[in-house]
Parts: sequence; structure tokens; C-alpha cells
Amino acid sequence: MWSFLLPDARRRRDRALALAGVLRSALLVQSIARNGTQPGELLQTCIQSILALECQDSLRALGDIDSLRQPLALLCPLLQRGPSNTLEAELLRYSMALATLGKRLLTNSSATQRVQEGIEQAQRQVVHFSDPTQRSIIAGLAQTYTEAIGTLRPRIIVSGESRFLSDPDDAARIRTLLLSGIRAAVLWRQAGGHLPGTILERRGLCQEAEELLAIHPQHSTF
Repeated sequence: MWSFLLPDARRRRDRALALAGVLRSALLVQSIARNGTQPGELLQTCIQSILALECQDSLRALGDIDSLRQPLALLCPLLQRGPSNTLEAELLRYSMALATLGKRLLTNSSATQRVQEGIEQAQRQVVHFSDPTQRSIIAGLAQTYTEAIGTLRPRIIVSGESRFLSDPDDAARIRTLLLSGIRAAVLWRQAGGHLPGTILERRGLCQEAEELLAIHPQHSTF
């Protein structure tokens, strides 16, 4: 009856990866805001995903499976059973807001232009500094988020400890990570994703996530 809402199955893996990208950003934002935990290499991966503006291949744009391992593992439980605690409910709230903002961005030409200008500026800075996590680059991307995404709705209210939320560097990292989540949400939309379709194809998305983790097992170094 609702089959017309099902997205193209041929791009389901791309949608699973992009949703994991959205969830990765939500996890990192939550970790900084609540615990002050720094994302390390994952921050660089997320920034590089923002800078890969023209890339529409989900895995290439988002990084690699290792950087998506935790969100891929969490994707299936969230889709199948829903959040089981307040932290998971918060992650789902962030992720749904990012997905909605991705759609709003695609239909707002002035916001899209501002994001593109901010990303192009960051790309030039990376050429100069050779380090995507350089403080001024993060600050610039955070400002891009504020000026472009801050005009859209819904506004994302980040919950956490005031000492982290009020720290200028942590706040800039959070805004930059939210921008990377919107980048992943745009990839999801470009792969045919939409919220009703996600509900209808959740079993298929779970299967894709499980297969991706099985194909790319985690290796330990001793």
C-alpha cells in the first residue's frame, strides 16, 4: 500500500552510510557537550567530509568504515526498537533535526550559497595550513554554521555541561560537527532518503549496516 514511498533499493547502502554519518556527528556533539571529550581524528574526518563538497559517493565523502563503526552499530537498534534511554533519545533528536535541516538547506538558495562560500574559504585555508583541524578553520566553519544554518528551523538545542558549551573552542567544534551532520544529511537526501521511507525500509537499512560491519571487521594491533 505504501510501496510508492520506498526509496530506490539500489542506493540503500548509500543511505545507510549517510545516516551513520549523521549519527556520527550527533554522537560527537553529545560527547563534547556532556563530557568535554575531544573527538581527535574523527574531527578531522568530519571536517574533510564537509570540504568534499562535490563528492556524492557516500563512503568517499564520509571517510571510511572505521570512522563510522560506532554509528553503524547503533543504527540498527535505533531504527528497530527506538531509543532505550535518555542519551539515545537525545541522539535521535539531534539526528532527526539534522536530517530536516539538510532538506531545508537544499531548498534555501541564500543559505546554500553561504555554506558554499564558507566551505570554499576553508578549502583555501587547508591548502595554506595543511591541517583541517587548525583553530581558524574550525572557527570559520562554525561561523558558517551560525550564519547559514542558524537562519533555518528547527534550531538544534544542544544539551550538556555549561563549562563545555560556553567554552569558545568546544562551541566551535560542536557547530562544525553539526555542519558535518548536515553534510551527511544532504548526502542521504541525494541518495533518495526521506523520513517516511526510512521507517518503511528500516529492516533493509539494518541489514546494510550489519553487512558493512561484517565486510570491514575491526582489527586489533598488539
